[in-house]
Amino acid sequence: MPESIAPDDSGGAAARKREMRQALRRRRLGIGKARRRHCARRAALQLLRRRMLRQARHVAVYVSVRSELSTGILIELLLRRRGRLWAPVAGAATSRMRFVPLRRGTALRRGPLGLKQPARSRPCRSPRRMDLMVLPVLGFDAQGRRLGNGGGYYDRALAAPRAARRPLLLGYAYAVQEVPEIPAEPWDVKLDAVVTERGLRRFP
Repeated sequence: MPESIAPDDSGGAAARKREMRQALRRRRLGIGKARRRHCARRAALQLLRRRMLRQARHVAVYVSVRSELSTGILIELLLRRRGRLWAPVAGAATSRMRFVPLRRGTALRRGPLGLKQPARSRPCRSPRRMDLMVLPVLGFDAQGRRLGNGGGYYDRALAAPRAARRPLLLGYAYAVQEVPEIPAEPWDVKLDAVVTERGLRRFP
């Protein structure tokens, strides 16, 4: 059962999300280093076993920072596969998000919200031309609602209806980041599935 985080219902969804972010960051920071390494390896192996990943030619994955479930092992293993690996790039002065190739030795820089992203912004590819996207998750619920870091970059990039359910949207998180309910707003983009150290879970 997901642990309950009960924000004050007197405010709107945005205010409740701010409270949840604070609580979930504290929860994530409480995970020890050895446990983080174990979970990162388990989550990467869980995803690599899945047919949805093997069938995806163009895969987008973010570069983890701070206490996020590390994507380092996942990226290293994905780079050994055939196909193209992409990482998100967003500018501080614009809400536009595009994806650029991610390879061994790709130089990284700090982007909006202190996130790591490739230093080069070309060549770029639209999110809509990805087969599968691995998204950062601060919190998620059983309906596939995702709580991000608050920048709204993914929600804006994926605002238009998806054709044939592409790209598939996979959250990447620790199992303890599940909560009973994420406050919903009209522009929020839902996940198709989430990957944790416990396995892959699909949503309706």
